[in-house]
Amino acid sequence: MRFHRFLSVFLLALLLTGAVLPTQTLGATDLADGKYTVQYTVLHASNDSASIANDYWDKPATLIVNNGVITVQMQLNHSDWIKTFQVGGKDVQVVSTNSAADTRVVQFQASDLSSPLVSQIHVVVPDIDYDNHYTIRLSFDMSTLNQVEGGSGNSTSSSTEDSQQSGNNAVSGSSGGSGGSTTGNDSAEVSNPQTSDAENVYLFAALLLISAALLFFSRKWRKAVSI
Repeated sequence: MRFHRFLSVFLLALLLTGAVLPTQTLGATDLADGKYTVQYTVLHASNDSASIANDYWDKPATLIVNNGVITVQMQLNHSDWIKTFQVGGKDVQVVSTNSAADTRVVQFQASDLSSPLVSQIHVVVPDIDYDNHYTIRLSFDMSTLNQVEGGSGNSTSSSTEDSQQSGNNAVSGSSGGSGGSTTGNDSAEVSNPQTSDAENVYLFAALLLISAALLFFSRKWRKAVSI
């Protein structure tokens, strides 16, 4: 009887351990300090289809990780049309502008890129008397994450705009950016931090197998005792 109670408590502990195993998301602590590029899509507010505004955000974005903080930088073309751009209800910071090319580089901080970031924009096109506010979502494809610089980076470095412009042709259909090949193609690709989720599944499966084995031997033990 004591053994049976001990076994019940042990199995409960195993199940609780499996239930509280953390699901890892891409946060600041998951990336080493350095500079990365990542592809992303501007989505509609209510569905996962690309917004028309997707064409006005050049690809890829740049992630600068410094002392555990992720700074996301991206370049907007048709900059004059986009009067405001907010992420999480806060105005993004303007890093640089290029009036001749009608572009500007902006940045903001993010703690989790595993799900789309809700953003708001105000678009004004005077030539057609167009003036509207929109909610969009920024969806990052972390499978395309590529490290281009190691070590800590300066989030306001003047080289940021060059890095953004060199990647404008990485996604076909983007407009307003200067030509050039995507930077960092020869750099070592960073493994997807979400692969640790699979490790959690394996651990939980192992716990279940151990539980099943203990139940099996418990039954044999009880049968032996009854005999």
